[in-house]
Amino acid sequence: MSRHPFAGRAGAVIAVMTFALATPAAASASDSGALHDSEWALTALKAERAWKFSKGAGVTVAVIGTGIDATHPDLRGRVVRGKDFAGGSGGFGTRDTGHTAEQSTHAAGIIAGTGRNYRGDGVYGLAPEAKVMPLGVYRDGKPVADATAKAIRHAVGSGARVIDLTVSFKRPTAALRSAVKYAAARDTVIVAGAGDNGKDGNRATYPAALPGVVAVVATDKKGAVWASSHHGGKTLLAAPGVGILTTSGDNDYWTGDGTGFAAPWVAAGAALLRSEHPRWNANQIVQKLIDTAHRRGSAGHDPRYGYGVIAPAKALADRAAPPASAEPSAPRRHPAATPAASASRPEGDESALVAIGVVAGVLVVLAVLAVVLISRRRPPPDNSRNR
Repeated sequence: MSRHPFAGRAGAVIAVMTFALATPAAASASDSGALHDSEWALTALKAERAWKFSKGAGVTVAVIGTGIDATHPDLRGRVVRGKDFAGGSGGFGTRDTGHTAEQSTHAAGIIAGTGRNYRGDGVYGLAPEAKVMPLGVYRDGKPVADATAKAIRHAVGSGARVIDLTVSFKRPTAALRSAVKYAAARDTVIVAGAGDNGKDGNRATYPAALPGVVAVVATDKKGAVWASSHHGGKTLLAAPGVGILTTSGDNDYWTGDGTGFAAPWVAAGAALLRSEHPRWNANQIVQKLIDTAHRRGSAGHDPRYGYGVIAPAKALADRAAPPASAEPSAPRRHPAATPAASASRPEGDESALVAIGVVAGVLVVLAVLAVVLISRRRPPPDNSRNR
C-alpha cells in the first residue's frame, strides 16, 4: 500500500472536504459528517444494488498481514478469533501493530465495515455481514514469508473461504508457493494486490504473481489505472484503489492509495458471491467476477486492467453458474448477452428502460391523435361549381 499525497489519519471532516487538509486528524462523534457519504468506491461498485442479493453473511475472509484492530466501532462483531504467526500482532491477531499505511485494519474496513460508528455514519465495507479473520505475519515491522505460508494454511483449516493477502515479497519461498497451491486446491479464493511498483521497475511481487492468486490493480474515481500499479500478464482484475477511506487502528480512519486498497474490494466481492452461491467452487466465483467485470483497455485481457473492473452487482444479478471444472480464464461472454443477467437486471436498470418505453409510447399516441384531429378539421370539398 502507498500513501495518498495527503494521507494521514483522516477524520470525517477531511473526507467530506475531499481531503483538502493535509494535517492528520482524529475523527470525533461531533464532526463525523457521514463518513459513508465519502466512500466513492461503494457508489462506483453499486453496493446498494449488490446488497439486494447478498451482504456476505456466513462467509469468513482471512486477512493476512499486520492483524486487525477488533475494537474499532465499525468492526466490532465482525472480527473472529485469529492468530499471530510472527510475534508482531498479539496472540489472536485482534490488534494492529503495523505502520499506519500498511495496516490490515484498512482491508478489514473495506471488506466488512458495518458503518455503526457515529450512530450509523461510519465506514461500510462491501460485504458488511461477512466476518474477517486476522492472521498476523509481521515481525519488526516487516512481513515474514514463511509465517505467511503458515497463515494461509491456518486460514484454510479454520474455514475461511476467501483470503486477502495484504503482504508482498520480491521472491517467494518454497513454503509460500506450497501454501498457495494448498489453498487453491482446497476451494479457497485467494486475492492480493498486484504490487505498487509500476513506476519502479514493475517487477513481479509475490504471492500476487503465483498461480491461483487473483492479482488486483488499483483504479481511480474516473476508472483509470493508478500509475504506480504493477502491470503485466499476471494481473487479473481491477478495483477502486485511489483515495480510499477506510478504518484504521486506534478507532481512527485513513485514506490511501494502492493495490493493497484495491484487493479487499475483490475479496469482498468474492464473499458476496460465496454467500449467495454456497455450492459454487472458488474457480466459479472468480470466473463470475471475470465474466461480469467492466471491460477497459484492450479487448480480452489488458496488461493494465486485467479482465476489467469488478462489478459485484452484475455478478450477483447474473445467476448462471460457470462450468464447475473450468480454470478462471478469459470472459466467456459479454455480460449484456447473458440471458440470466437480463432476466435478473436490478430495478435501477429496468426503470430506465421502462421510462424510455413509456415516453416513446406516449409520443406515438400523440402523433396518431394529431393526425386524426387534423383530418377531422379539414374543410369539406367545394362542390358548388358542379351544381
